[in-house]
Amino acid sequence: MQLSDHISALLRDHDCVIIPEFGGLIADYSPAHIHPVRHTLAPPAKRVAFNQALTRNDGLLVDALSRTLNIPAAQARQLVRDAVVRMQSELTTAQRTELPGIGIFRHAAGRGLDFEYTGTHNLLTASFGLPELLSRPVRATDAMQARERGTELPEPVLRASRSRLGRRVLTGVASVLIGGLVLSANYLFALRMGYLPENLRSATEWVASSTEVPAAPVIERQQAALAQPGWNEPEAAKPAPVAAVAAPAPPPAVAPEKKAAATLAPKAVSVAKKVAEPVTTGATISGITNRWYVAVVAVNNEASARKLQKAYASKGKATQLLLPRRGNRFIKGTRFYRLSAADFADQASAKRHEAAVRKQFGVQTEVINY
Repeated sequence: MQLSDHISALLRDHDCVIIPEFGGLIADYSPAHIHPVRHTLAPPAKRVAFNQALTRNDGLLVDALSRTLNIPAAQARQLVRDAVVRMQSELTTAQRTELPGIGIFRHAAGRGLDFEYTGTHNLLTASFGLPELLSRPVRATDAMQARERGTELPEPVLRASRSRLGRRVLTGVASVLIGGLVLSANYLFALRMGYLPENLRSATEWVASSTEVPAAPVIERQQAALAQPGWNEPEAAKPAPVAAVAAPAPPPAVAPEKKAAATLAPKAVSVAKKVAEPVTTGATISGITNRWYVAVVAVNNEASARKLQKAYASKGKATQLLLPRRGNRFIKGTRFYRLSAADFADQASAKRHEAAVRKQFGVQTEVINY
């Protein structure tokens, strides 16, 4: 299994894979597009670019080699070094080198290295299995002929007859409703003013009396009987008096100034101790703390960051995981997963302890505000 196969597998899950002492391969999202010559519709994919300035070893490639080949990390690191030496020797002799399935590197005068992506596999996981589609362009003559054929077709007769019938039904229903409302209004007005004949008035009164709801019967409630004369309720026994208990004497009054000073003194001592001493607990931080951290590792993947944090913890080195978060106009946002060895309240304290952290962890450190 070649080094390029491991890099291709990592580019499917990560946006950046760094080859130590050589450069970094960056995978950017490319949306679906139509080829102007072949008239094919390509699905979304990842396009790989090269950045020669990214040479710092982030441990991603070495860890993948060690896990896939089941070899120690030192041996995996040596395999990467040998591959880099081979690629640099090919660039020196033949002015070009190639990672099969990824791309070709060429020496460019005054520009460093030129990279040409030659991969044929779609590295975007969301587009797995989507093929290229052939899109035949529509000619203007075909559109004009289709428009002319559409104007020559006769209008459907059945649709017009249905609409005409529905219009007639709606007109008839509206006329009946309006006529009924007018007759009801006239009848009520004549009944109110006494213009109705005797036979219609008597019929109306008979209908009203027949539909009248009978009143509910009144239920009589029985009144409770009074007590018999000469009966007296026995008097309840009075409780014995309770001896008064002397109230405890109030504590001596303390002056407000001394009380406030005694309350604030331990808080001030604890705050000063918290600012002076660095925090090295193995926690995960995602919100804005406005503190200064000494970062020892910066990776693109949370799983790799968690694994490195456990590796440091097994060696007795506690770290904090700083998650990526959006920034604002006061604090700059971050897009890497960083491991911090210590954090301080101000930048001067962090800079003062940076050398000690670098000596303890043996890596390049960085002071950031989170």
